[in-house]
Amino acid sequence: MLELRLLGDVAAWYGGRRVSLGSRQRAVLAVLAFHANRVVSRSDLVRLAWGTGADGPPTTVDRLVTDYVSRLRTAFRQAGGGEQARLIARPPGYLLEVDPALVDWLRFRNLVSHARAARSAGDDADAADLLRRGLGLWRGPALADLDSRSLDPLRARMSDLRLAAAEDFATGELARGGGAEVVELLAELASEHPGREGLAALLIRALHVAGRRDEALAVYQRTRFHLTGHLGVDPAAVLDDAYRSVLHGQAPGPAPPLNRGREVGEGRPAQLPATTAAFTGRQEELAELLTLVPDAATEPRGVVVICAVDGMGGIGKTTLAVHAAHRLADRYPDGCLFIDLHGYTRAVTAVEPGQALPRLLHALGVPAEQIPAEVEDQAALYRSRLAGRRMLILLDNARTAEQVRPLLPADPGCLVLVTSRRRLSTLDEARSVSLDVLSPADATALFSRIAGPGRVAGHPGTIERIIELCGRLPLAVRVAAARLRARPAWTVTHLADRLSDRHGRLAELDDGERGVAAAFSLSYHDLTAEQQRTFRLLGLHPGTETDPYAAAALTGLPLARVGRILDDLLDAHLLVQPAQGRYAFHDLMRAYAADLAQAEDADDVRRAALTSLFDHYLATAATAMDTLFPAGMFQRPRIRAVDSPSPPVLDTVTARAWLDAVRQSLVAACAHAASHGWPGHARRLSATLALYLDFGGHFTDALTIHGHARHAAGICRDWPAEAHALTSLGTSLDGLGRHAQAAEHLEHALVICRAIGFRAGEARALNNLGYVHCRWGHYAQAADYARQGLAIFRETGNRLGQADALDTLGIVHRQQGRYDEAVDHSRHALRLYHELRDPLGKAMQLERLGGIHARQGRYQEAIAHLEQALHLDREIGNRPGEADALNELGLVHRQQGRYATAADHHRQAIELYRKIGSRSGESAALNGLGETLYAVGRPDEARIQHTAALALTLETGDGHEHARAHTGIARIHHAGGALDLARRHWQEALSLYTGLDVPAADEIRSSLTALDQAATAHRRQ
Repeated sequence: MLELRLLGDVAAWYGGRRVSLGSRQRAVLAVLAFHANRVVSRSDLVRLAWGTGADGPPTTVDRLVTDYVSRLRTAFRQAGGGEQARLIARPPGYLLEVDPALVDWLRFRNLVSHARAARSAGDDADAADLLRRGLGLWRGPALADLDSRSLDPLRARMSDLRLAAAEDFATGELARGGGAEVVELLAELASEHPGREGLAALLIRALHVAGRRDEALAVYQRTRFHLTGHLGVDPAAVLDDAYRSVLHGQAPGPAPPLNRGREVGEGRPAQLPATTAAFTGRQEELAELLTLVPDAATEPRGVVVICAVDGMGGIGKTTLAVHAAHRLADRYPDGCLFIDLHGYTRAVTAVEPGQALPRLLHALGVPAEQIPAEVEDQAALYRSRLAGRRMLILLDNARTAEQVRPLLPADPGCLVLVTSRRRLSTLDEARSVSLDVLSPADATALFSRIAGPGRVAGHPGTIERIIELCGRLPLAVRVAAARLRARPAWTVTHLADRLSDRHGRLAELDDGERGVAAAFSLSYHDLTAEQQRTFRLLGLHPGTETDPYAAAALTGLPLARVGRILDDLLDAHLLVQPAQGRYAFHDLMRAYAADLAQAEDADDVRRAALTSLFDHYLATAATAMDTLFPAGMFQRPRIRAVDSPSPPVLDTVTARAWLDAVRQSLVAACAHAASHGWPGHARRLSATLALYLDFGGHFTDALTIHGHARHAAGICRDWPAEAHALTSLGTSLDGLGRHAQAAEHLEHALVICRAIGFRAGEARALNNLGYVHCRWGHYAQAADYARQGLAIFRETGNRLGQADALDTLGIVHRQQGRYDEAVDHSRHALRLYHELRDPLGKAMQLERLGGIHARQGRYQEAIAHLEQALHLDREIGNRPGEADALNELGLVHRQQGRYATAADHHRQAIELYRKIGSRSGESAALNGLGETLYAVGRPDEARIQHTAALALTLETGDGHEHARAHTGIARIHHAGGALDLARRHWQEALSLYTGLDVPAADEIRSSLTALDQAATAHRRQ
């Protein structure tokens, strides 16, 4: 008998002998066997078996596909199993026709399905037996001997089902009082998936049942370290509960159900867009969607239901999906999520999983600072947050299955609706609902409902003609009917004539997006000339949103007039309004507008419009920056005023509000300017916005803007601008804790500045290098850089630069314990900032002085300075400074014994550091919180904080905080009697502090000496 194996090495066996297959044959077999008895298109077979990247398929892949399928047929036939596994060519690809019992993956799926049915029926013993048999089919990781990354989607689905089955099996065994037999299985899977909390909790309980208490506790510590140090989140209650039951020696009880999810914050997500009142037709498709969902009353645990709604653009996919979602929402008590994946949005990059997952996690109540950086970790956290919940998730406008797959829940209980223009055939387990155009009856009903019965009565033949001219495409029908309703003077015949007189353009309704464009053209040609021009030029905007001021710049129209036109376009559904005063195109409408501009407006007209837009953004940004940061005005480029209307930037509040509102538009404008012929605008935007981006904590946006500016400067050989962009990149990278990259960019900037004699840029690069080296604990080198920068600033008369360099020197001396010198430098810098009327610099120095006084024991002065700094930072929006002040206040309150207040300040600082992405600041605040928790007798919680700080500093290279974390952990181990561990951590700290040449090294030596003396005395007893 033939057997096809995927649950381990990929192989075909017949009559007890393995069929000889090459690696590519096994890859093809894996794809076809995974989808056994279903057609796999040639394109999907190529994508999965060969891949699509640089190492993807050769140009002759079509011939190779045929060849490899033929070889598989031959191999099966020669082995004697040709009749049991038939490879059939069936458009658009191939079908492997085989008894499911001969494919281990299909047998496993069937066993799991039957096990779940048995458990729902109350037959736990049968369910356990079925799961045991299914899990026994696995011989290692899925597709283990195939290293092609292109097969990862298949591996992921197989692995997810294995994990779910293992968790179900273990839960059942523990509930029946057993569990020892599942330890080996759970340990293997937990080592492969260290962030899966439910799995770890089950392993802890199973080890406890087996009497292996120490191993159970070790599993908890490993998992907690992974979650806090790598993912930046605290363990779920299910993990902590398992740990406490072991720690307190409680009798192991049954495992709680894995579907007990975390709290997701107040309320429940309700993100579905409003359903349209004019929803018409689609009854068959709607019924199909509604019947896909199992009734919670008959199947309490449920299953993950995935349905992909596909069809051409404008066919009504989103309308149907949203309507169905509203009908189904009451079956999903934990809420509804919605996200537009922009799979087919022109000039807007499709939303990748790494962009979508943070938004979904945020909607699930995960704070931004707890969202991991890596997509795999984001997906793991997302699946964990969805575990056990009954939620409806609508993923709109997807491009590929790969874009969707990381957004799918792993555990049962959810419904996922996906809309896409493509048939997502490789989205396994998904039911596909493909939409065709409306039936004549439904299209007529839709038109009549929108236009109004009174407008269409008595004209059945003409209405039929109109809907056929619209190709019965829902979007085209809606636009035509809306125009008729909005024009009382029009007759149905007049509208039909207008639709007919399109010189063949409506004939393109059958051709993909051109159908949508043809429908939109009816709306466009109903506009006045001025409205049409505005519509076209708005399509040139590189961002996703605009406002009346930007529209006025693009069009050259007065503000009041352009505002009325925007409202007209909004009423005509050619624009949407995501927020008051903000306007946006639907993705297809925007593409249509841009195409029109390309076709109807001359190159010089389009260029002039975009130049005016970029001038507007640059001029308004300069005004806002001069209002917020007047002291740095002379260091920024001089920007000329513009003729177009400008928003009222009257004070620091309105200046910051404008910058915050248009920040993403500024990022998009800079990117477009740099790559489409406006390099000067990109360079000046970078130099103008640098301070706002850094002190607002917008480091990621800063990297984008400064990166484009550097590219533009390099193309133009504008070396001062390139040096400036490199220095700004270095500053932003340092803010993110990426110190090595920061130093690399700053050193590059320094080389350029020295080569061209750019003294101002040289001084800035030197001072910033000093700051980075101070982070690393290279204090002598840091001070040398800062002094070199200070000398140049003095030579060139740059008093603001002098204050910045004195600030760096003050930080260096504070870290070295040279507090009197640090105070002198900070006071000198404070005087300069005060004379320059620089509130940002003033707040910064007040925080520095507060921190120094805290270390000198001058607590009242420290608190006074720090609270003043905190007030200023909040007033001007200096988020990094606000976090620094909070963290230093925590230190002072701890030193004065106000531990609850200290812990609160440290936690606020941690939250803010995470929001802005400052890993160095976060590690300092974590250490501060750890020291506070230790002081109040909570060593276990303190160790968690120090361990998290240790993990962060390993990434950032922050030597001082790394040593501080080791010191805190050593102190905790010493108090707990773990003297060897204490010695090991103190020795690590001593090595670091000695290299830093700071007084803390002497304290560590004293601790180690006392430890050695105690050990010697103990041995003599």
